[in-house]
Amino acid sequence: MGATAPTASSGATAPTASSGATAPTAPAGATTPSAPVAAIHAYDPVLFQPVVDGEVLAAEPLASLAAGAAREVDLLVCHTSEETTFLHAVGAIREVATEPELAFFAAALGLPDPDRVLDGYRTLMPQSPPLDRYLALFGDARFAEYTTRLAEQHARAGGRAYASRFTRRRDGARPWHTADIPFAFGNLDAVGAAFLIGGAPDAEDRALSTRMQQAWASFATTGDPGWPPLSADATPVRQWAVPTDHLTSDETSPLRELWRDVPYDVLRPRTLRV
Repeated sequence: MGATAPTASSGATAPTASSGATAPTAPAGATTPSAPVAAIHAYDPVLFQPVVDGEVLAAEPLASLAAGAAREVDLLVCHTSEETTFLHAVGAIREVATEPELAFFAAALGLPDPDRVLDGYRTLMPQSPPLDRYLALFGDARFAEYTTRLAEQHARAGGRAYASRFTRRRDGARPWHTADIPFAFGNLDAVGAAFLIGGAPDAEDRALSTRMQQAWASFATTGDPGWPPLSADATPVRQWAVPTDHLTSDETSPLRELWRDVPYDVLRPRTLRV
């Protein structure tokens, strides 16, 4: 297990470069950390994190699952649809307010064609300022896309995988990082839960929590949470929402289409030229 170089700037962990991509150069006027650091650590305060070192972690998890390393283990994944909104709300990630700063962040992610991805988010979010597109890109890269790819690689290798996405909104409450936890564990009234879920739970929230707990318990006891598993060419996703849940297909998702052929490696940081 290795450690990546720390920086003094604040941020949350995010995927880094795919192999073969060139290191980004900071745009004029953008604040950069002192070299040598991984580019993404301009946004990341984490001092230690897993890296592929060939010994403790022998291979990148996506590659391992694609090779069938865990095909005998059933998999249930869930992420929220606005993960990094929470991290921004509590001041845990770096602010990005301009188009040049957003372009630098996309390059720091190691995307082989960052301009194409940024254009895609402009198309998907035409009325949104750079900050909102940054939070969406950050959350999708760090959480949503990687989580879904884990399930897809597992299914394509012959394993059984189920995907779900927490999208519940109510009275301005956002489906942000950890908002799903009180629902999945039935702790809606716990100390601190009101902040995560946007206030006191109502009857629809309690019904959603019951549905999620039942799905988790059913998966643990029978291997079936109650919706179809992924297949080699299909990604059904259970959307946890109020007043009712629904099933969607990622094959027809414009967002997933934008990411479909984008390679990236979450555990191999890159250096930044400053």
